[in-house]
Amino acid sequence: MFVIKILFPVLVAAIIVLLYFNVQVSGTEDFNEKFEGKQVTSFHVDFEEDTIEVGMIGDILLHLPLYNYASFLPTFEPVRKELETLDLLLANQESLPTGKEFGLSGYPSFSSPPHIIGDLQKVGVDLLSIANNHTLDQKEAGILSAIQQLKKYDMPYIGAYESFEDQKSDRVFHLKDVSIGFLSYTYGTNGHATPSGKEYLVSRIDPVKITNDIRDLKTKVDIVIVSMHWGVEYETEPNSEQKELAQMMANAGVDIIFGHHSHVVQPYEVISTATGHQTHVFYSLGNFLSAQTMENTNVGGIAKITITKKTINGKQIYMVENPTFVPTVVMKGDPFTIDLLKDVEDQVGVTDDWVQRHVFGE
Repeated sequence: MFVIKILFPVLVAAIIVLLYFNVQVSGTEDFNEKFEGKQVTSFHVDFEEDTIEVGMIGDILLHLPLYNYASFLPTFEPVRKELETLDLLLANQESLPTGKEFGLSGYPSFSSPPHIIGDLQKVGVDLLSIANNHTLDQKEAGILSAIQQLKKYDMPYIGAYESFEDQKSDRVFHLKDVSIGFLSYTYGTNGHATPSGKEYLVSRIDPVKITNDIRDLKTKVDIVIVSMHWGVEYETEPNSEQKELAQMMANAGVDIIFGHHSHVVQPYEVISTATGHQTHVFYSLGNFLSAQTMENTNVGGIAKITITKKTINGKQIYMVENPTFVPTVVMKGDPFTIDLLKDVEDQVGVTDDWVQRHVFGE
């Protein structure tokens, strides 16, 4: 009996070890807890993972002297490496690149040089949002001309369109087997009315339409990102209307919202819906490039967030996580440059740490 008492625990331990090594798991998930209490003698998991990083930069407003620049590459150079790290980069081109026939002008009716498009491409920008309060500065002809300039550079665009057919054409990017759809809207156009029957020229904020657009696009793609021109200029906090719209879009299923228009940085938050869906919201990215002089309008940043696709036994899971913000600042010189704030904070009176704490509330 004494021998049996000694050998029985050893025998049980040996069986457990054999069973453990008979479990075949490929991947990174821990299945011990999931299968606790169940008899599993053989289990195989097919596991794949793809991770991409997407981001957006804020308002690009080419005031005097910026619209006279023959090249913007020297302006972008200090942040070029940071921009190029992203797999997909969106920018808010607020002043439309209408072309020579409209002349060049700044505030209040902008008309920007088309080569801004190519220079943005060269530093990593993949898509331009052109729905904003200056979209109709040069009226219908200006929008149509700007779209032709975008096409010359083969630059995708969202938010303003040349026809209903163009508007209905989904803007979808495919990266590492992840499909991402984009939408863009603006609160208004500085009192300029859209020509009757040509509502496609600029996508305005309409809660019902936005909800329907998100839900429709969500059936076709893995991730939906919305660019929103909203809020109040120079306000460092989102207002109640922004909050309500963000909740509405979250309920519709949007995954990421990138905001702009205030020309100053506003906070980030994550919204959890009743169904457990999470929406990541950067309420305003501030100015990326402008010649504005109001307080903090020289500060902006690069919003970044990762999208991870996990495939486990054929089931696909998409995780949106790790939001980060890289503060930038416009340094007014000859030429103006966009610098990483951490590199020049002793010259501008605003610290990288202050911006980070403002964005993430830490």
